[in-house]
Amino acid sequence: MNARHALTALGAGLTTVLLVTVLVIELLAFEFSALVGLPVGILAGLAILTAVAVAYEDFDRLERRTMSAFAAFGLTVVGLAALNYVNLAGDGLSGTIVAAVGLTVSVLTFLGLWAQER
Repeated sequence: MNARHALTALGAGLTTVLLVTVLVIELLAFEFSALVGLPVGILAGLAILTAVAVAYEDFDRLERRTMSAFAAFGLTVVGLAALNYVNLAGDGLSGTIVAAVGLTVSVLTFLGLWAQER
């Protein structure tokens, strides 16, 4: 396993944690839904991290590109959250801006890997 494989597995796990946690919190209509959503998201993220780390070598090129783009979203969002936390982003970044930047990085990652393999 090289650094790209490890970062892809880590990023895919982080993306899954973020998406599943937000989805569960939004779907549950009670006050302490985060107490349910966060553990469920973490378990799902660990499962995806493990699955990607084990099966990455078996992915074909399209699956690797797609998984790398999926991972780029989580790594970008966590990186921007860290910048926001230490107040390097000025007045702060809204969740909408962070999600938009994450999606942009994901698309650019997919297209960059596609162009590199041509």
